[in-house]
Amino acid sequence: MESSRIVNRLAVAAIALTALLTGCKLRTDHAEVVLPAAVRTVMYDTASVNFIDFAHYGELKSLPIGIFDADSTSMTLLETCTGMDCFDNITGVRRSDGILDFAGEYFQYYTARSDDDCFNSTLFLMEDRYWDSFEKERSKIIVAGGALLPAKGLDEMMSLSEHNGAGVKVISAVDAGVRAMFDSLSDNNIASLTVALLSNGSNDRLAYSEAIRKISAEQGNTRSISLISGKNSREGLSQIVEELKDASTKSPLKVIIVDGLGEDYRQDCLALLEQYRSSFGNGTYPYRSILADDIIFVNPSLSAAVECYTALRRGKNLALRADKQKVSYFYGF
Repeated sequence: MESSRIVNRLAVAAIALTALLTGCKLRTDHAEVVLPAAVRTVMYDTASVNFIDFAHYGELKSLPIGIFDADSTSMTLLETCTGMDCFDNITGVRRSDGILDFAGEYFQYYTARSDDDCFNSTLFLMEDRYWDSFEKERSKIIVAGGALLPAKGLDEMMSLSEHNGAGVKVISAVDAGVRAMFDSLSDNNIASLTVALLSNGSNDRLAYSEAIRKISAEQGNTRSISLISGKNSREGLSQIVEELKDASTKSPLKVIIVDGLGEDYRQDCLALLEQYRSSFGNGTYPYRSILADDIIFVNPSLSAAVECYTALRRGKNLALRADKQKVSYFYGF
């Protein structure tokens, strides 16, 4: 047993040395990728407290789903995942079947002490210990909510997701919401549009602006997209509509992004927009040119939960347990 452990450690050390000598470059089918320094440490530096042995990560199917939210006051993402019923659990078809999509799954929910570093939150959920206190399970997939920014570890988080080698995906709710938006626009010929973000977070507009820019480039999007934000309320939406009417350059409001969107709130927003469309003055309907006929609503937490389910089902990593969901809560200190 001891000789086997020594062989395993020597193998990991050899991989680490090779990676360090080659500058930690990974060759893909298209180009060489240079990993960020923090990611190199996690993957290859066996002496670091952040090192994760992905070669012996464990069978993903039996592991829990990891969730954290950069807005430490919100549990919207966790509640969306644990309560989602968007798929037929037998066939995988996108339709409700009266059974929770993640029935029988275990979850790990991490509340960080600070909202400033999503990379460290990701590492915590991938590690097999609660800091140095006691052992915990690793997460088979990680779903991250809130305003994730490059300056707060987003690039390192996504690089680790892509290159860890164990198949442990990391999903950003912001990115998932933007991808869902483009999917909804795929059959629409609109060339110029406005996206309204209803949010109370201070960094949300910047996070969505960065995500739209990044995913536009990835998908070869040629549409002109303007982003406008307001408070997550009926009054916030009214302010956005008035700003659009008074703007010198107008593109119609086509998409409304609201995290944790419920059907009652959606209907309330639609009723308000219909009031604006019907508003008549000085011989004209001043709001009709700035409001698209068919408004698309995007709920980023739901988009992320859908991506999580789809990824786990595609990889055959849904737990499919007969017992109930279980959530373990962890807090940073």
